[in-house]
Amino acid sequence: MPEQALYKELVLDHYKQPRNRGARDGCTHAADGVNALCGDSLRVELICAADRIEAMRCSGEACAITTATASMLSELVPGFDAAGVAALNAPFDRLLRGEADADAALGPLNALAELRRHPLRRKCAELPWATLRAALEGTARVSTERA
Repeated sequence: MPEQALYKELVLDHYKQPRNRGARDGCTHAADGVNALCGDSLRVELICAADRIEAMRCSGEACAITTATASMLSELVPGFDAAGVAALNAPFDRLLRGEADADAALGPLNALAELRRHPLRRKCAELPWATLRAALEGTARVSTERA
């Protein structure tokens, strides 16, 4: 399947039927993220034990790319600790910048490589990552806008 078709199919699937959507009772970590440029807002709630993510849930009002990225991440990160999330985020950042090819560890997130052609939309894909990292760090709110 061509890269652009895979991108559209996976993003639309995760946007229309987001996995792990909604609030989580008893969360141990949470953060709210915003992308002021496009108006996205995202809440990430985690259940962590022994410094590892057991479950991730997301809610908020966001575009297809943000929603799809959060959905994909929620399926990938259970079992990860903060260092594991950072290690997964690094190849994703390189993929978005066009500096690397697909990485098996990224699973469906590889479909977002199409965003290297759309630099203004990269912040949409970065928002779930930033919000997840903020939750793990104990930071209540994060923005993808640079100061």
